[in-house]
Amino acid sequence: MDILKQRRFQKSYLGREICIISGMALGIDTAAHIGAKGNPGNTIAVLGSGFNNIYPKENIGLFKEILKNNGTIISEYPPDTMPESKNFPKRNRIISGMAEGVLVVEAMHRSGTTITAKYARKQNREIFCIPSNIGIKTGVGTNKLIQQGAKLITSANDILAELKMDIYKKQEVYEKRKNVKKEYREVYNLITNMPININEICQKTKLDIGKINEIILMLEIENLVKQLPGNEVIRT
Repeated sequence: MDILKQRRFQKSYLGREICIISGMALGIDTAAHIGAKGNPGNTIAVLGSGFNNIYPKENIGLFKEILKNNGTIISEYPPDTMPESKNFPKRNRIISGMAEGVLVVEAMHRSGTTITAKYARKQNREIFCIPSNIGIKTGVGTNKLIQQGAKLITSANDILAELKMDIYKKQEVYEKRKNVKKEYREVYNLITNMPININEICQKTKLDIGKINEIILMLEIENLVKQLPGNEVIRT
């Protein structure tokens, strides 16, 4: 697997509101999640087992790191479900279903990656492929997908342009995030890309609701958070 290739693409996404979704497998999945830790959009890992049986075991540390960095781990299986080979191809439909597009870095003729691409096609998602040398076994599936109509890309900007995303870094927004006032930071750090109830923020910070509302209002003026119906708040 060309993990260096994946990391080069990963760096191009940093500083943009892009969430990287993958399956927390060894190799390119791992590289994708690790690279996304510095990304404001962060990352989602979709498991093929229950939360109490992380697979592969080598990625238990990564599992903890994703959660520590406000990432998300999801699974359709009960917590004690053991990892079984039949579960992993099935979970790929969730990965492609949650995404706007699927990037194939490398793929053998029959592999989990080509299964993900198959689901993506059924779900009307964009499929992007980095072209591979025709003599490389792990590039057979990639080149085949390009023959079948997947978009050949040579840089991250090709994907961003195709999905009509801003290809320039919104540096001023990220500078604001980095320089949140000290008295607001505890509250701001609890607000992520997933909605959180204001009452929960009160419980975790031990601050009264009036103070919390004041801080949230100031963060909203700075365009750092947005209030939602149901007394919830989320990062913009």
